[in-house]
Amino acid sequence: MKNHLVVCFLILIPLYGTFAQKPYDKTLVELDSIIQKRSTFTVEKQQHIQYLKNLLTEEDIEGKTRVYQKLYSEYKSFIYDSAFVYAQLLLQTACLQQHPAQINESKLKLSFLLLSSGLLHECLDTLQSIRIEELPDSLQKEYYSQIARAYYDLSDYSQDKYFSPAYHNLGNQYLKKAVLLCKPNTWEYYYFQGWYAMRVHNIQAAIDYYEYLLKSYKLSLNQYAIAASSLSTAYKNLHQSDNAIKWMAQATIADIKASNHETVAARVLAELIYQQGESLRAYQYVKIALEDAGVYGARHRKLQISDILPIIEGNQLVQTETQNKALQQYSIVLTVLAVLVVLFAFIIFKQNRSLRQAKSSLAASNEYLTEANYRMQEANKIKEEYIGHFFTTFSEYIDKIDAFKKAITRKITSRRIEEIGDIVQKINLKTERENLFYSFDTTFLRIFPNFIVDFNTLFKEEDHYSLHEKQELPVELRIFALIRLGIKDNEKIAKILDYSINTIYTYKTKVKNKSIIPNEHFEDELLKIKTG
Repeated sequence: MKNHLVVCFLILIPLYGTFAQKPYDKTLVELDSIIQKRSTFTVEKQQHIQYLKNLLTEEDIEGKTRVYQKLYSEYKSFIYDSAFVYAQLLLQTACLQQHPAQINESKLKLSFLLLSSGLLHECLDTLQSIRIEELPDSLQKEYYSQIARAYYDLSDYSQDKYFSPAYHNLGNQYLKKAVLLCKPNTWEYYYFQGWYAMRVHNIQAAIDYYEYLLKSYKLSLNQYAIAASSLSTAYKNLHQSDNAIKWMAQATIADIKASNHETVAARVLAELIYQQGESLRAYQYVKIALEDAGVYGARHRKLQISDILPIIEGNQLVQTETQNKALQQYSIVLTVLAVLVVLFAFIIFKQNRSLRQAKSSLAASNEYLTEANYRMQEANKIKEEYIGHFFTTFSEYIDKIDAFKKAITRKITSRRIEEIGDIVQKINLKTERENLFYSFDTTFLRIFPNFIVDFNTLFKEEDHYSLHEKQELPVELRIFALIRLGIKDNEKIAKILDYSINTIYTYKTKVKNKSIIPNEHFEDELLKIKTG
């Protein structure tokens, strides 16, 4: 027995690894649920944008500028073309007003869009047209971070042994300047510190910065998506795929809720999931990434997705063909099994029907026998009680008759005939009959101790019956007590109780009319009252 348990345990060990829940499973389930609501978030975004557009009826140029800025903010990660239109409007408005600060800020907005759409050289040209000395510290920080990102992207895309490291170093230099301009204990400070640590290959420090940022600050959806995506990338560099998937899924959730279409989270998540062998999920996520890139209008994102999409689709096709072949084999086996199941089901059905009929017949017989046995036991109990009762009563009456006979004989022998009348007068038939009824009541209630309680259930509360002061049954109850004992003939009941037949009938009718039970069923319910 112990050897069998050991073998079973060894078999189950590999299965545990198969079915054990991974850290990112719950997050992916949440993501799949959020994906079903994508259109809802998009509609909410569009409704808010339409609300802002309705505000453009204002004649005030400053009011329009504020609305342009809000519309740009809504569109910058939503739809490139629309965001570009409002960035151009902001730049044109600033130029018309000859406002240098607003011109530079508008150029920064325009360069962000060019960078997001993959137009890196155009982005750098726009940034170089900005007079850095005219920018406040907050915009200088944004300026340096955009240049850094542009050079990092150039480094990633060029993949050249000479230019790629040079671009990367330039990115580090500009990012360092952005870090120095950040105020301590702000979300940007920790984000830029983490970004810089990543770029100088201090991965653990980057993880510490990002985790602190995500735990300690209440971030907007956009900020959360950026931080979670960056943390995932850090874990990916350490080959911690579970954590990488978990945080990239969180970033994707935030992007969907914010209706961000300028994002890499869904594409990277698809790659990570694909590496875990989940090609179906990977295919679903990469399709979302492709849709986002199409809606936003990011050319370089489409190119990135086109590198992995054929691989995932090819693998999905192979898996689908394999599954189809397996399904064909399973369908043949299942067809055979189905025929066998139907055959066995028919046989079992017939057997069960016969068995149910036999059980039903047996149950009915058992119920009949149980009831018959109870009635027999009840009858025996009644017989025992009343036989004993009447033997005692008759014995007492025989003794009384014997005493009466002896008294009469003595009077006759002594020739005192006139005293015989006195002896006869001492006999009180009413008292004797009352004693007989009392004895009957006592014996009956000993056999049926709950008779009055059960009898009263057949009536409304105001019509309930109770014993007389001497614990005697009322006449009505005594009549139905005799019926419960099996004496149903009105003539016999009348003789026993020394009443006329009409009186007995009147009592019975009066009682039945008060009952909540129909008259024709009253005695059936009466007979259900059980002995004690």
